[in-house]
Amino acid sequence: AIWPLTGVDALDVRGPIAADATIAGHLGEPQISGIVRATGARLEAAALGTTITAIDMEGRFSGPSLTIVRFSGKAGNGSLSGSGRVSLTDAEGFTADLKAQLSNALMLKTDTLRAAVSGPATIKLNRDGGVIGGDVRIDSARYQLGTTPAEQVPVLKVREIGVRPPTGRAPVSTETQWSLNVHAVARSRFNVRGLGLDSDWGADVRITGPATEPEITGRATLARGTYDFSGKTFRLDRGEIRFTGDYPPNPSIDIQATANVQGLTAVLNIGGSAFKPEIVFTSTPALPEDEVLSRLLFGSSVTDLSAPEALQLAAAVAQLRGGNGGGLNPINALRRATGLDRLRVNGADKTTGRGTSVAAGKYIGRNVYVELATDAKGYTATQIEVSLTRWLSVLSSVASQGSNRVSVRVSKDY
Repeated sequence: AIWPLTGVDALDVRGPIAADATIAGHLGEPQISGIVRATGARLEAAALGTTITAIDMEGRFSGPSLTIVRFSGKAGNGSLSGSGRVSLTDAEGFTADLKAQLSNALMLKTDTLRAAVSGPATIKLNRDGGVIGGDVRIDSARYQLGTTPAEQVPVLKVREIGVRPPTGRAPVSTETQWSLNVHAVARSRFNVRGLGLDSDWGADVRITGPATEPEITGRATLARGTYDFSGKTFRLDRGEIRFTGDYPPNPSIDIQATANVQGLTAVLNIGGSAFKPEIVFTSTPALPEDEVLSRLLFGSSVTDLSAPEALQLAAAVAQLRGGNGGGLNPINALRRATGLDRLRVNGADKTTGRGTSVAAGKYIGRNVYVELATDAKGYTATQIEVSLTRWLSVLSSVASQGSNRVSVRVSKDY
């Protein structure tokens, strides 16, 4: 019940406190002598998602101020420790100057970004607000691409009829405005996920501005990673993410990835922004984009597609051009909902006795692909593809009608 008296609403502090002190002087400038200790306390900053637990603190009162001799606590899997000074005079208001040393401390945890850091950090608080600063190393961080902010609920102007308007001066808000001034560097532990991307990056960023709407500037460069498109895994060759200070963070993206498929090297280029990425496919040897997509989506040339497959290809091309595909792409929507890597409709094949069938496939690990096809009339087929190297694969097919076979696929770029 003591913490709300400080007027620092951005932080919530709870826990047992033991004190032995003598208080004299005036309320505006108390003269206090004695000691204070806290064990097992908890601090939470909701705007940052920061939670510090198991706080141990020892302080000494001297006149109108409290000197914090030491404090320590746990933040996620890490810890922090430090010291500082807090002023209790009415002339200065509630001010604080704290210095801490972080060790893999989880200090940022929001829907889109979380980070554990090490290094020196400061907290300064005065009448104008608080500032959290530091020059830290990012031990681990994760940024989630494609997470859009929640819609803001509008505030309606309401006039109550028959109610006398309030008189006198409106109360002054005591809510503390917190801001950030943090420089953070990561070598290769900045993980970026979402929209098919799973990658590790090095980063050099600066986080400034209000804590409720932080501005992130700087860049992240690719260390390693993969990108999944329609069940095909691309290896990331280069990449850069540039944060420009927007809130919510909407960095620009420049990523290139490659994958070997059906006798060619498919090249994927991702540009644009995190909320609206632009994807372009090229290949070596050079082929039209619809041909590259056909081999990625269906494992065959565009000239060999059935009518349902051609419809899916048209929807995929439309989506890359900036459209949503509308009702043209229900199969892809079903594939995402079921968690499959590939879902397609095959035309009838008289040579094998197969009618129009549905084929569903899933990657087991990175090198084994299993697919089951059925026409609901008695025909079923199971195919397993094992990638031994980047150019050599073994395919095994077992069907209820027709011949069973084992084959070897060899591909070479030239």
